[in-house]
Amino acid sequence: MQYQLSDVQHSDAEVLVRQCEIPANRRDPLQTIMFPNANTRLSEEDEEIVMLGLDFYVGYAVWSLEYGSQGMKKAPAPDMRCESWNPATLDTRAWAEVSDRLREERKRVLHGQQTIWRLTSIQVVPEHQRKGIGSMLMQWGCDKADLNRWNSFVMAYPAGVPLYHKFGFKQTGQVWTELGIFKSMFRESKKAV
Repeated sequence: MQYQLSDVQHSDAEVLVRQCEIPANRRDPLQTIMFPNANTRLSEEDEEIVMLGLDFYVGYAVWSLEYGSQGMKKAPAPDMRCESWNPATLDTRAWAEVSDRLREERKRVLHGQQTIWRLTSIQVVPEHQRKGIGSMLMQWGCDKADLNRWNSFVMAYPAGVPLYHKFGFKQTGQVWTELGIFKSMFRESKKAV
């Protein structure tokens, strides 16, 4: 099967979540911490790149460019307000605790950075994993970072670490959780020629 990269729009979000994110996250440690009582079966419950295969999505990556002296401020976005809704299965205490620890680690690593190209999410449908899709998505992001001379960052859970190492990310720290160790990983830009 051949795969290709394709830009997507915000209007594709629901399809991406249903076809890629939900199946890919069934065993994700962060999802398990946040949703300890969730049923793992499928239920109804700023830049994206997507893989297409036979007219359906099999994966995506979301990369965002962050600005600021501490690498934590994003470019201004339109003021959009949405109603807040938390699923009944969300453990808000665990979510807040882990989120705070991950955020503090990110601040520590990115302190003093002016511009960071951050991988915020990468998902590949389980049946299509280990077929080069993650590498294609990473190659696209790393090429863009190198072209623009941006350093890159990702908070990785154990399953993703080998892929990130393959693309030059180096571990800079870690955050311990009850379900595994998240690793902060940083990649210096390879200067474009």
